[in-house]
Amino acid sequence: MQRIAWFHHILLLVLSRRLALSAGVLATVGLVGGSAVQQVLAAPQVVASPAAGCVGSAHLSAGSSSTRTLEVNGVSRTFHIHVPSGYSPAAAEPLIIAFHGRGEQAKSFEHYSQLSRLPAIVAYPEGLRSATGPKSWESAPYANPAADDVAFTRAMIRQIRSQACVDGSRIFAVGRSNGGGLVNLLACQLPGQFAAVAMVSAAFYPQSERGCGQARPVSRIEFHGTHDAIVPYGGEVKFGSQLPAIPAWLDEWAARSHCRPPTERKIADGATRIDWFFCQPGTMMSHIRIDGGTHRWPGSSGALWRPSNHINAAALIWQFFQLQRPGLIFGS
Repeated sequence: MQRIAWFHHILLLVLSRRLALSAGVLATVGLVGGSAVQQVLAAPQVVASPAAGCVGSAHLSAGSSSTRTLEVNGVSRTFHIHVPSGYSPAAAEPLIIAFHGRGEQAKSFEHYSQLSRLPAIVAYPEGLRSATGPKSWESAPYANPAADDVAFTRAMIRQIRSQACVDGSRIFAVGRSNGGGLVNLLACQLPGQFAAVAMVSAAFYPQSERGCGQARPVSRIEFHGTHDAIVPYGGEVKFGSQLPAIPAWLDEWAARSHCRPPTERKIADGATRIDWFFCQPGTMMSHIRIDGGTHRWPGSSGALWRPSNHINAAALIWQFFQLQRPGLIFGS
């Protein structure tokens, strides 16, 4: 245990030296400021080095937002895409695929999540209306039977990479609620596609675990409020399916990823961060527990979705994604 603690101390020391630049980037795009900078510095991150440019990727322009349509297995699917103002075909950009929650719209998710403020290309897919009416994803018992969201995601990434300069080693997925359950499914169904995934208030129905038993672990970060009444922190049976208790879900993935014991620290008032740094080579896990938090996106720009100003999910997700580079995690 002393050796593990010593390595963890060295890891945080090395990473902390690389925080300032990334904190500056987040402050520039308006995700952190003032005392919130201290919270940013509490989450380890690095800035990835530029990648080579691309040839024939001039379809999407810097600072643009547009809507695209694909046909997947005979079903018309739509997604919105935002390109950062600093984009240039001369340098490959990270790509984030962001999935809204059940009953939400992709554009409203873009607004309150603040993910479009990040220095990355961000795509916001639209779910299909389910049998009960609201839009949803295939990782839940109420999903539209015609939804093949794994195939949709694969086709979407393929199209975006044909039209923009994307760094294939920095493709990420983010999801909220039902969208978070889909992200868990995608990490298992599309091994090697994502460098890391992030889930907020995620609904991990059994359908979201399909194929996960033998799947290669992917670095993941999960946010959850202890007073979430929609996806309870302690688990619950909903729509005839069991939602697991979040601590049990974390323990299961830590075991699958062969993680060493985690470290725990308070990063803000009412927010605790638990990190598993020593997992299967090249991977790590993190969990942000929001004591008293509900089914909301931390740090949202929308008043309806603002549970707290103490942490910002978009900023913490970006910091976590920045860690997923070869050589930055022990064992990689």
